[in-house]
Amino acid sequence: MIIPKHYENMDILHENTMPNRCYYIPASKVMHTLVENREQSDRMMLLNGQWKFKYYDSIFDLQEQFYEKDYDVNEYDTVSVPGTWQMAGYDAHQYTNIHYPFPFDPPYVPQDNPCGTYVHEFEYRRCEEAPKAYLTFEGVDSCFYVWVNGDYVGYSQVSHATSEFDITDKLVDGKNRLAVLVLKWCDGSYLEDQDKFRMSGIFRDVYILKRPENVLYDYFIKTAYDENKATVSMELQWLGKQIPTTVSIYEKNGICVDSQKVTKENKVELDIVNPLIWCPEDPYLYTVVFETEDEVITDRVGVREIHVDHTQVIFNGQPIVFKGVNRHDSDPETGFVIIIDQMKKD
Repeated sequence: MIIPKHYENMDILHENTMPNRCYYIPASKVMHTLVENREQSDRMMLLNGQWKFKYYDSIFDLQEQFYEKDYDVNEYDTVSVPGTWQMAGYDAHQYTNIHYPFPFDPPYVPQDNPCGTYVHEFEYRRCEEAPKAYLTFEGVDSCFYVWVNGDYVGYSQVSHATSEFDITDKLVDGKNRLAVLVLKWCDGSYLEDQDKFRMSGIFRDVYILKRPENVLYDYFIKTAYDENKATVSMELQWLGKQIPTTVSIYEKNGICVDSQKVTKENKVELDIVNPLIWCPEDPYLYTVVFETEDEVITDRVGVREIHVDHTQVIFNGQPIVFKGVNRHDSDPETGFVIIIDQMKKD
């Protein structure tokens, strides 16, 4: 076998991935529409499209060093990424409810573990203001190994979570080759057994984020309010050294309601006078902008309060009852791959 058995090792969830962070897409300038139009960012390089692909009934059938930079993939098929290989005609669909889709023997999975190899070539140009390159997978089922230009990058699982790798030192200006090995089963599959069709592959977006050496990396936002004022408290975390960061809050009409520059502390509080309160009937969102010298992050925040009083959930001062369903992204034609229009239709 050409890879280590990380997929049955309970001590390895990820290898060489970046630390977890909140979700955002950075840009080089302020873009108030970036949240709903992330592909407009000049720092996001989308790698979706037609990728070379080969399916194997078992990981042990894969003997070739397919990830090598000059490996011949002319005989490979072509599939869409994002996509699942069952919807592309490989393997077979499997529906499970209360039973596992394979014999119960955690953390082990069937020895003949189906897999797919993906190869994609793309052009890359280093950005002087944002020289770092982070390769991001937003969803791969069930686990995957990654190579760039023949060099091993890392491993990850937790299929419906984002995995991010620093590939700055792996890339060259010009043509680059990305190779990915996806396995159908891993020890995490025991935790993902639910009432749904089981599908495999790179089923969400793949992209590169171009970022500066030192960046605002993570943040956590809390809100509190009374009749006349809301306080938005934020904790900030930088990657590399801490750099001056200006934090601003805007109304929907683009008017700035408060702004502060953070230079030493990692906490900041901004105020909103006479705030509009978020509720399901009127889900009003303010825009939050984090600006550093070479990067801007745009996000949204709603002003609301929620807490538990004994066994009752209190939302904006009122008891609330939740009525929920166990929902999975699923479509009869695209499988796990769901775009915005499909979400809105659902």
